[in-house]
Order: sequence, then structure tokens, then C-alpha cells
Amino acid sequence: MSTLTRRAFLSVAAGMGAASLVACSTPATTPLVLGCGEAGGSYLEFGHLLAAATRSSSVVTVSPLATEGSIDNLRLLQERAVDLGLSLVDSAADVGNDVVAIGRVYQNYLQCIVRADAGISQVADLAGRTVSLGAPGSGAASTARRVLDASGVIAAAPGRPKTVERTFREAVADVAAARIDAFFWSGGVPTPQISELAQQVPVMVIDTTPALSVLSARFPDVYAATTIPSGVYGAARAVPTIGVANLLLARADLADGLARALVDALIDDAPGLVPPDALGIQYLTPASLIDTSPLALHPAAERRYRERYG
Repeated sequence: MSTLTRRAFLSVAAGMGAASLVACSTPATTPLVLGCGEAGGSYLEFGHLLAAATRSSSVVTVSPLATEGSIDNLRLLQERAVDLGLSLVDSAADVGNDVVAIGRVYQNYLQCIVRADAGISQVADLAGRTVSLGAPGSGAASTARRVLDASGVIAAAPGRPKTVERTFREAVADVAAARIDAFFWSGGVPTPQISELAQQVPVMVIDTTPALSVLSARFPDVYAATTIPSGVYGAARAVPTIGVANLLLARADLADGLARALVDALIDDAPGLVPPDALGIQYLTPASLIDTSPLALHPAAERRYRERYG
């Protein structure tokens, strides 16, 4: 299934309105637009997989929309420009009650990628360097700012890093050309474009977990310690990093039948919703799907989980 471009989608949406507004009066399969993320990222890949999983549904179909990521998706949801959105839990934690969760779908790995020849081995070494936080409107950029702040690097003037915001593809190209020293990325592992970068120039992932205790004190129950397995991007050893859960979100007024159908897709098609090359922790299990704290589950989704799992 092809990805909707923002311009194409908005031109259609102007004439149709968001699909969820007419769900209750539409007898046929209801199409829902899912705000995803950048090309090459886990969000857009998951969107395509969910679209494939719902293609044969008699209730709902999903169309992925390329966006800038979590914060962009939250804005589009609240503006009623999309029906569903993917978001990092830390970006969504303070959203209003009009946005609810359908499920906790998988974990992102916060990846701080540096050139192996840059002399950077820890977050503190980013002082004085040029670092891309992520794309404007992305959850990765928000998380990266929190990590740098919790690490004390931002406060270390005049040696603070020079932070810029680049799309994922721009950041990969800029590291390859040595125009920047490092970039943050939040996604699955391995991310194919970073694997390709590692074939061009040696790169390293640096440990971000020294910031975890401060982050956890400031933002309880949002961040977790995790590990990028050895061998990813050529690493000889596993690298500790910070994990952030991803939520599939909707507005609270999404029709109950659509919420139920989405839950069924997450449960019944769970194996097909995990990219075949993904390593490490994945969600889409009974215990984790319903763990969407601090966001509430859509009431119909919560009832459906109870019906399916008891």
C-alpha cells in the first residue's frame, strides 16, 4: 500500500472530513488515516504493516500518512486531520483527555549515533559538538532534549553542544559527510538506513542510560533501561540505552466498533506487525498491549481486551 503524502491527504480531507466523523453512518468498511512518521523509520513501517493487516477487514482499513513523528501526529489528531496516530509515550503523556490509546504497540530504542572516529564515547563528550536532535515535530527531538538536559550537557556553557534539527535522512547524510558529529534517532533496531551508514563510515551507538535516573525522577514510569544487541551496526558488544514505548492513539470519540476492530487486528495479526528484521524487545503481547499508562485506553478497546483475554 502506498503512503499518503501530506499534500494529497489534506486535499482529500478538505472534501471528506476525517473518516471517524462519519463512521457511525457508513455501512461499508471505514477507512482511517494513521499519522506515522518519516520515510525510513519504524512508525511508517508499522503503518504499512497495520494497513496490510486490515486490508481484508470488513470493518476498518488503515492508510498510513507520512509525518514528522509523535508531536506532529498529536497535533494532527487534535486538529481532526487524522483518525489515528503513533506517538512515543513521553510525547503523549501531557495530551488532553480527548486523546486515548488503542494499545501499546512496541518499544523504540533511543539511539545516539556518532562517527567512530569522532572521539565521542559518552553523552558528556557531545559538549561543543554539532548534534541533530531529530526532525522538527518528532518525539525523538523532544526525548533527546530531555536526555541532554538530564545529563547536564546543555547547562555546560560555553561547551554546550550546538543542536540542530534534521530529518532522519538528512542526519544520516550529514554524519556520513562529517557535517555533524552525532544524531539522535528513536526507532527499532536495527534501523536499515543506519546499517547502511555503518557500511559507509564506522559508527558507534553511545550509552544514554547515565541520564536515566534523573529522567525517571522527573518523568516517572515513562523511560526504561534497555539494550541494543551486539552486532547491531557492527558493535562488538551490547550497548545500554533508553527505551520508550510507542502507543497507537485515537480521539476519544472514535466509534466503538472501529476501536474493537483495531484491537482485533493488533491481537490476531501480531506476528505480522513486527518487521522481520527487528531485534530486541517487542510488544504486541497481552500484558503489554493494555499497558498504555499514563494514557487511558479507549473504553471500547479496553472492553475488547477483556473479552479476548478474560
